[in-house]
Amino acid sequence: MRRYFIDTWYLIALADHHDSHHRQAKRLNAGVSGALLVTHEAVLTEFLTYCAEGGPGTRSQAVSLARQVLRRADCRVERSSDLFEAALDLYAHRLDKAYSLVDCMSMVLMNQQKITHVLTNDHHFRQEGFTVVNE
Repeated sequence: MRRYFIDTWYLIALADHHDSHHRQAKRLNAGVSGALLVTHEAVLTEFLTYCAEGGPGTRSQAVSLARQVLRRADCRVERSSDLFEAALDLYAHRLDKAYSLVDCMSMVLMNQQKITHVLTNDHHFRQEGFTVVNE
C-alpha cells in the first residue's frame, strides 16, 4: 500500500478555498485515494493554530477537517509526545536549517515508519531527502 505523510501545508491548502494551492491540494487528495495517510497531532495543532484567526466560519471548517482526518480509516494520526525528544535532537543537529520543531517531528516519524513521500510544498523535506508531492 502506498503511504504519504500529510504536512500542514496540505491541510491548509485543502481547507482554504482562497489559498493559491487549493486546487492543487484537491487534485492531490483525489490522487492519494487508496493510500495510507500518516500525520501526527502536532501537524493538526499547527493547522488549527493557523486557522485560529480566521473567524468562526474558518475555525468550524478547520475543526471539521481535523475531525475528518482523525476519523478516516485510511489515515493514521500518531501521538506527538513520543516524537518530541527525537525531534528536539534533530532540531539541535540542523542549526544551519530553518526547520520548525513540527517539521522535525514529521521527519523523525517519516524516518521511523520509512515513509518517503510527503504531501507538502515545504522545501525543508527535500533538504532532508524526502520526496515532496505537490502536483
